[in-house]
Amino acid sequence: MRNKNNRKEKHYGNVKPKNYRAIYEEKFYNILFQLRYPLMTVIFFTTFGIIMLMIINNKSDGKSVLNYFFHTVITFSTVGYTEGYGTENINLNRFFSALFIMVTIPLVYIYGLVTTVNVFLNSNIGEIFRYWRMYRAMEELKGHYIICRFNGITIELMKNLKKRGIKFVLVEPDPSLEEEIKSFGVEFYVIDEPHKRSVLLGVGIERAKGLVSAFEDNTQDLSVIVTARLIRPDKDKFSIFATATTEGAAEKMKLLGATEVIVPDVAIGRRMSSFVLHPPSPTLSGFLEKIAYGERTDIDIIEVKVDDSSNLIGKKLKEIKMRQETGATVVAIVRADGKMKIAPSGDTEIKSGDSLIILGHPKALRRAEDFFEAHIIENFKREGEAVS
Repeated sequence: MRNKNNRKEKHYGNVKPKNYRAIYEEKFYNILFQLRYPLMTVIFFTTFGIIMLMIINNKSDGKSVLNYFFHTVITFSTVGYTEGYGTENINLNRFFSALFIMVTIPLVYIYGLVTTVNVFLNSNIGEIFRYWRMYRAMEELKGHYIICRFNGITIELMKNLKKRGIKFVLVEPDPSLEEEIKSFGVEFYVIDEPHKRSVLLGVGIERAKGLVSAFEDNTQDLSVIVTARLIRPDKDKFSIFATATTEGAAEKMKLLGATEVIVPDVAIGRRMSSFVLHPPSPTLSGFLEKIAYGERTDIDIIEVKVDDSSNLIGKKLKEIKMRQETGATVVAIVRADGKMKIAPSGDTEIKSGDSLIILGHPKALRRAEDFFEAHIIENFKREGEAVS
């Protein structure tokens, strides 16, 4: 009773993750189970042959068991090249061996071989092993993204994630798209309903970094967002991105827990407006677009927020020597009041609430994030730990 009372229920309920690896393990065991009768037949006739030869020759020592086992195997395999018994009772031994061959060929070979071949031809065991291996590797993923729906939007997203080496799991409810998914080369995917808690838990949402939902129907996106945010309420550590058909639907998704929601019509319209208002330059516009959409793998841009927990506040950019230590460059600073300083000089002072826009190689940007993280005042860290 104490254990039951002390068992803490999770905030999203005691729902078990769907174990995709176990599903295919069970299918594999079912295939092996179909081979039980051919295997039992081989074991039975092998044992029977050994015992009968021991009785006929009146032998019961261990050496004779091994000898008659060898003789029995080469007999029903019809590759016998020597008689595994002495000259005593030779006629009876030969009669039994001949009779044994006539019985075992149809029962062991014809029945057993046909059954075995039929099982392996109809079971698709190679495909089952491929799924099992994929889901076993999927269980080891950490810091990955979950992508819900296979369509034009997510295909472009997955292309860019592949270029960056970012792991993801695709969840697609439509089985008819599986061949397209395979052809595209998705490393990890499941054919299932992403709005179910067991499914999201099964694809590792508790270890994931974020989720993307891009259904054509807003109701499906809403269901996925609600379920995902129920499991992962920590908005700082788990991001949810979605698409919506209208700005009204986008607002609802944000209220339900989405981090960012894109309305494709609005995004395309704004992009076209940028072309009209700022005539595109063949080099510059392409360069900026590739950075913005993550198409370049050699350069990227991030935002780092500076708050009261940093000991860099009040210091000048040239004093902190971030560029020398990380290789990344501060290209702009957005002040707490919304004003922006473009291409700040080394004498620009860092203030609380600043957002630093940093440009550089992805590795340099990771070093920059670690750089600012290292300058968080220890007291703030301890206070944060105490509160949590």
